Amino acid sequence: MDNKKVSDIPRYNPNLPPVKDTLEIMEMLPHRFPFLMIDKVIELNERRVVGVKNLTYNEHCFQGHFPGNPVFPGVLQVEAFAQTGGILALSQMNQDVKWDTYFLKIDNTRFRKMVGPGDTLILQMELISPIRRGICHMRGTAYVGDELVSEGDFTAKIVKRKNS
Repeated sequence: MDNKKVSDIPRYNPNLPPVKDTLEIMEMLPHRFPFLMIDKVIELNERRVVGVKNLTYNEHCFQGHFPGNPVFPGVLQVEAFAQTGGILALSQMNQDVKWDTYFLKIDNTRFRKMVGPGDTLILQMELISPIRRGICHMRGTAYVGDELVSEGDFTAKIVKRKNS
């Protein structure tokens, strides 16, 4: 791995307070257990967000996904990307209104290494282009330690929540 890529890996220090904790995330996203896929946000600005998902053997998916050889499913990694990106997109919207984000497109997604119990998944989403007309185009990378475990390009639409 070249030096530029190593320097781009988000660093997680569990001793620092999060930018958003689980309760603050639930104020922005409609997801709840067992579908809330990020535990905290450790970085957030107008171009990038970094979220953390701590995986324990108690995750509901490990009971039925390769029992005896538990693997965090790629589809749930994609959902974790979506929720992390949703925090980035929704943080730029009028906070007096409730918003949701919905996938329009997923491209170039790769799963490079298995993720399992005991891993801390660090999810980074960066805007590829400015949000225009409610369309958000982001690049996601996920790491366990210094290893890239999954990545992809995601396009989502930001819409006003029907019951807001």
